[in-house]
Amino acid sequence: MNKSGQMIMVHLLILMMTVAITIALIPMLNAVLNIGKQSDNLNCDGYIHNGDSGNALSHNSSLESDTISCIAVGLYVPYLLLAVLIGGITRLLAGKVIGGEEQQQQYY
Repeated sequence: MNKSGQMIMVHLLILMMTVAITIALIPMLNAVLNIGKQSDNLNCDGYIHNGDSGNALSHNSSLESDTISCIAVGLYVPYLLLAVLIGGITRLLAGKVIGGEEQQQQYY
C-alpha cells in the first residue's frame, strides 16, 4: 500500500479543516480587536463604532492615539492567517521531505 500518499491526504484534510476553523474565528477576533480600537482604549485613527461616527467610542481626534499599537492590532488577523497557512504547509511538506511516512511499531 502507498501509505505516504494516504498520509499526505490526511495532512491536507487536517490543513483544510484548520484553515476553515481559523476563517470561522475571524469575525470573533475582529469583534474583540475592535474593543481595543475604541476611543476609550487605543483611539485608533479612522475607527467608526458600529457605523456611527458620532458615537462616543468612535475615533476622537482630541484624544491621544497610539499609532504603532493601532497598526499592530490591524495586522493581527492577517498575520494569524498567514501563520496558520505557513505552519500547515510546512507540516504537510516536512513529513514528505524529512522522514516520508511516520514510522509505526511493527510486531513480528
